[in-house]
Amino acid sequence: MYLSISHIVKAITSLAFLFFLSSLLSAQQNFELKIKEANRNIYENPNKAIEIGLELYNSTETNDEIKVNALMLISTAYSSKRNNLLSLEYANKSLELLPKIKNKLFKVSVLNKIGDQYHQLQIYDQSISYLDEALKYMQEINEKDSIANLQGYNYAVRGFVYREQMSCDIALTYFNKSIHYFQKHLKKNEIMNANISIINYNKGNCFLSKKQIDSADVSFDKAIRYAQVIKAKSLEGFAIKGMAEVLTIKGQYNEAISILEKGLSMSSDVGDLILNQGLYKGLADNYLAIKDWENYKFYNSKYIKTNDTIKSSGIKTINNSLSNLIKENTIELNQLQSKISLTKQVYITGFIFLLMFILQILYSYQKSLRKLKNIKQKISKEAF
Repeated sequence: MYLSISHIVKAITSLAFLFFLSSLLSAQQNFELKIKEANRNIYENPNKAIEIGLELYNSTETNDEIKVNALMLISTAYSSKRNNLLSLEYANKSLELLPKIKNKLFKVSVLNKIGDQYHQLQIYDQSISYLDEALKYMQEINEKDSIANLQGYNYAVRGFVYREQMSCDIALTYFNKSIHYFQKHLKKNEIMNANISIINYNKGNCFLSKKQIDSADVSFDKAIRYAQVIKAKSLEGFAIKGMAEVLTIKGQYNEAISILEKGLSMSSDVGDLILNQGLYKGLADNYLAIKDWENYKFYNSKYIKTNDTIKSSGIKTINNSLSNLIKENTIELNQLQSKISLTKQVYITGFIFLLMFILQILYSYQKSLRKLKNIKQKISKEAF
């Protein structure tokens, strides 16, 4: 028995196809591993997450979905660094790729993230607009379990917005819904621990504003425990800051100072200005309460300096965002004016044609009348 040339060609083609398929699968698995690695570093080493995200985005082997995923990773990492300007920039890059993406889950993820960015910039109407658009896509997805984490994210951001626009009572309703959906994905994705920690921290702040100290204590404790599961020092630091506020209200100043110093030690490698600001403020207030003037002046000066840095960064971010909004609105206005101008031209042209049509009918009618009159006169003459 021997193999013909055609059999050999088919065998080589099959082997080549299998090799190509295995290469694609290997590359896909490599991308997924890198994305997981980036996710693990978002809060504790955001620079590493950004590095991985840029590598994936710039790779010639990645498709549009992976590029979107990479851009969202970079955006989230910059958000973790409190750099809202760059976070929004990369989120908007994802938005530009959105028409090319058929996967609705990706679309929802991008829209949720941009909604969150506008919330952080305190442009609330724009935030809700993107969140509503994300919700429309979610309603079109039949596999509801697959979008539980996205629903959780959407409700969380709505909670943040409604807390600022309305009240903590309304926000708490959305925070509880958010936790409910995040817990559905807790076993599948460890990053849900971070999300639940963040929401419990914000619940704690709401309870503090409502003077419900015991409820705040419970929420901050949960925030600490969920953060510890994934060793998220920055998130644990925020929860510790909240717990210290509870102790300060109770008059336990030394205990508050003790855990605030622990939080400050944990945050030293994170570089989160908002966290440091809160820790410095807490330490200054508690040292003032026990009349330790030297430590009060030290931490109060650090608080003021950090506060000035945050304000400077925030003004720059808002100015750039407003500039982008003005540019978008200008483009929309120009497009609207062009449409109006085009509509006017269509109406004018249509009116001219209609007028010409009417005149043509009148002319034909008059011509027919003259012709009919001539015929009648001719008939009359012939009759005589």
